[in-house]
Amino acid sequence: MSDEHLSGRITKGIGGGYTIMLDDGSSILATPRGVFRNRKVVPTVGDFCTVAPSGDPDIPYVIESIAERKNLLIRPSVANIDVLIIAVSTCDPEPDLKLLDKLLILCAKLSIDPLIWLTKIDLAPEKAALLEKEYSDAGFCVVGTSKDSMLSDEKINEIFRGHTVGIAGQSGVGKSTLCHRLTGMDHIEVGNISERLKRGKHTTRHVELFPFREGFLIDTPGFSSLEIDRIGIEVEDVVRGYPELLSISGTCRFQDCRHKGELGCRVEESGITDARLARYREFLDIMIESSKRYAK
Repeated sequence: MSDEHLSGRITKGIGGGYTIMLDDGSSILATPRGVFRNRKVVPTVGDFCTVAPSGDPDIPYVIESIAERKNLLIRPSVANIDVLIIAVSTCDPEPDLKLLDKLLILCAKLSIDPLIWLTKIDLAPEKAALLEKEYSDAGFCVVGTSKDSMLSDEKINEIFRGHTVGIAGQSGVGKSTLCHRLTGMDHIEVGNISERLKRGKHTTRHVELFPFREGFLIDTPGFSSLEIDRIGIEVEDVVRGYPELLSISGTCRFQDCRHKGELGCRVEESGITDARLARYREFLDIMIESSKRYAK
């Protein structure tokens, strides 16, 4: 590629301007060409792109093209994620298992490898053990940490090296603190939990991608809810977040069995817990009703 056209990756976007990390490790500022707006394409953190000189000394480059995305997480908006760490606090706040299961469904749809990271396990060890068993038995990778216990360097390398890793989860579970402890970067905003507000004193204001272990780590804004019918999920995607149910695919009496109590359903052989099954059925009902509304 000529000196006039450079390739890199979007690491931050604020107010229509984007920080691009070039292949040589240096960073530049760029704005997108108008053609993206005409095509209704929004440059996104995590995008691989090419840039060219703009002639503007304030923002010296323009984004010329954006490579095809491996995947796109809508909320928060991040492209080309390999691994999504789903941070779940064992207490303070109480674990939002509906949010966890929604994110697992989303990971399955977008071909993202999920990692369930239990935080504050020292504050509720019995609950942490139950959560670890429930989700590891379902086939997910689960790790746990506390204030005084962190993962080994070897385990961190296994998770992160060469990957683009996002961190998601409800507010107050310690995502920014986790990023800080992993990377040692002081500029990632970190705050203690406010007893009065039960939320971080300092919150992450934007999505940003940081070089880490020959890959990238994304510190994503926290959120406390996720509407499953508004994030691109289809009815048939719901079961993909439940490996227990996928394990009995094709074994029920009817091939189109949705595991909602149909005659000849073999859901009891899947090993799914009652709580996970209830959440699956709740999400499935929501998506079925949503699809009926859109069909009208």
